[in-house]
Amino acid sequence: MRNFIANFLFCFMILVPCFSKAQQKTVGSGLNPTIDSLQNFLKISKEDTSKVNTLNMLCRQFINMGNYKQGMQYAEQSQHIARNLSYQKGMAVSYHNVGIIYWYQGDYEKALDYNLKSLKIQIEIGDKLGISGSYNNIGLIYTNQGNYEKALNNYLKSLKISGEIEDKQGMATAYGNIGNIYYYQGNYDKVLSNYLKALNIVEKIGDKQGIGYCYNAIGLVYFVKDSCEKSLDYHLKALKARQEIGNQQGIASSYNNIGNVYEKQKNYEKSLENYLKSLKIKEKIGDKQGIAVSYNDIGSIYMNQNKLEESNYYFTQSLILSKEVGAKEDIKNAYVSLSGLSDKKGDYKQAYIYHKLYSNIKDTLLNEQSSKQIAEMNTKYDSEKKDKDLIKKDAEISKQQAETEKQNLQRNAFLIGFVLVIVLSFFIYGGYHQKKSVNKLLGEKNLMIEKQKILVEEKNEKITDSINYAKRIQQAVLPSDVLIKSFLPGSFIFFRPKDIVSGDFYWFSEKKDKLLIAVADCTGHGVPGAFMSMIGNTLLNEIVNVKNIVEPEQILDRLNKGIVSLLHQGEEATTQDDGMDITILSIDRGNNEIEFAGANHFSYLFHQNRLETLKGDVFSIGGMFGRSDINFTSKKIKVVEGNTVYLFTDGFIDQFGGEKNTKFLSGRFEQLLQSIQQYDIEQQQEKVKTAFDNWKGINKQLDDVLIVGIRL
Repeated sequence: MRNFIANFLFCFMILVPCFSKAQQKTVGSGLNPTIDSLQNFLKISKEDTSKVNTLNMLCRQFINMGNYKQGMQYAEQSQHIARNLSYQKGMAVSYHNVGIIYWYQGDYEKALDYNLKSLKIQIEIGDKLGISGSYNNIGLIYTNQGNYEKALNNYLKSLKISGEIEDKQGMATAYGNIGNIYYYQGNYDKVLSNYLKALNIVEKIGDKQGIGYCYNAIGLVYFVKDSCEKSLDYHLKALKARQEIGNQQGIASSYNNIGNVYEKQKNYEKSLENYLKSLKIKEKIGDKQGIAVSYNDIGSIYMNQNKLEESNYYFTQSLILSKEVGAKEDIKNAYVSLSGLSDKKGDYKQAYIYHKLYSNIKDTLLNEQSSKQIAEMNTKYDSEKKDKDLIKKDAEISKQQAETEKQNLQRNAFLIGFVLVIVLSFFIYGGYHQKKSVNKLLGEKNLMIEKQKILVEEKNEKITDSINYAKRIQQAVLPSDVLIKSFLPGSFIFFRPKDIVSGDFYWFSEKKDKLLIAVADCTGHGVPGAFMSMIGNTLLNEIVNVKNIVEPEQILDRLNKGIVSLLHQGEEATTQDDGMDITILSIDRGNNEIEFAGANHFSYLFHQNRLETLKGDVFSIGGMFGRSDINFTSKKIKVVEGNTVYLFTDGFIDQFGGEKNTKFLSGRFEQLLQSIQQYDIEQQQEKVKTAFDNWKGINKQLDDVLIVGIRL
């Protein structure tokens, strides 16, 4: 069982650049315009800084709703416009938003990268409020990685700057996150001290988000002090505050902590009920670290109920997911749970192994040197603050004697605070996600009902047979290697679906003396992704082979219109947000020319002894807010014999593996492509396959993988 203490996110303070009065009238009132108002303003806005600000605010709204995909699309659009305008503030906020998305998804490497990019710009433009926010969020990432020294160092920097500019919200945030560090150390008096400071501030400025966080942390302190009634009271207060503002991440955390209290009281029925509520929200918003926590807590309930096989399943899943996101605290807790379970089973050797693994990671996270460094940093900050306070007090006394009236006016100028309330959001996940949740619960029940095991296996066999048949249909629709090689002998296709059927697909046609090839990544994988791939394949055949359209940008325009129309997207009541990212490449061998167009996609061209990136437009095909009026663009490039182009989806790049179990990432992928240029095309395919298998190792494949290489 792990007490899930929620960290403060400082992102709210720097996300809302000021609008003019006319713009405020257009988008609505106050600092929290609704999504509809923001989108209406977006339709009439020009390519200027206000459009960047609007896109950034829309991104933040969708992040709050847990719709990270839509949030990322708005972030990419804002970056594109901000870059063209050289609008540094807008770029910094967009990087900040992307960092938050990756933080919520447990991708701490990318979250740190984007927060550091944001910090660099904030320092360049001298935005102290933004600098403070970036230091805070960088601290959050280091906290999740178990690097408490670096985390506290960044929190103290944030607190120092917030104090200098009299930013009450920032000070409360820093106090709260410093309290979290002491929580992980077990110094609960320090936790209470810091959170009471934070609570005092957020209550004065009316920050319900912060109030929820403070109630949550105080409840956890009472929990570890075995004061369950007080703990439950504070967690229920936290839950209410978070429900009022629609903070899904916070609501999930509160349900989890309420479940902890009931488990401690041995009320396992209520405990499991709250854990499942927490898990359901985390799955909807894609909170991988939170899912790992819920798996561990659910496993604990089953162990207390002597359902040891079910308990082992959830503990193991928690460990796997915790390792995937690199959350060391959760890895440690999973080892503790598995050790206790093995002991209960009488497998003392395995219990010892898990306990040894727990001890090793515990020593890494918290040792005497670490505690000493943290204490020294905090003492240094307190001492520095006291010295500055004395100097400031002397200056104020001297100044008061000379100009009392002026001092009063200046003091009053600092009484202004920031009041931000997150707009209540509604869940927009539709039938597919509900069905997925129901199937998961059914799977859990099947684990507990051994008598139905044979029946379930028979059903699974029938389902697998049906999916295998669907695989044969999908393979028949895809163009054959023989066909493609008859036109492009210097080509290879590395295709590795995650499941039996795939959401990635490739397509080929020869029309009007041009060779057209497409590589697409549909929403999802498995059966849902396969449905979208069949729709995409059918539409491409109709557009090119029936309507004789061969220009890549026009193909994308027609494909987008077809998806939006077919799936009824963009309509007021729709919750359908499926679509695809796709690249269309046209090869004109007569003119030694290629033409490229991409929808939220990019490719590589090895040209003149270097790898060039072919960037597409930022818009995907279709989606929740699918628009049929998007105009895609294309780019023509002269090529020479021996140039190689690579079309691919993101499955290879996003695969976890290697010695440190991290993602492969784009930089490493570019190096791989550079390193295989001296080989012929068949050898290149083998090198790519070997590189993927070696990197993945024993890890689970996370997504469909598709790479098409063409030597021109």
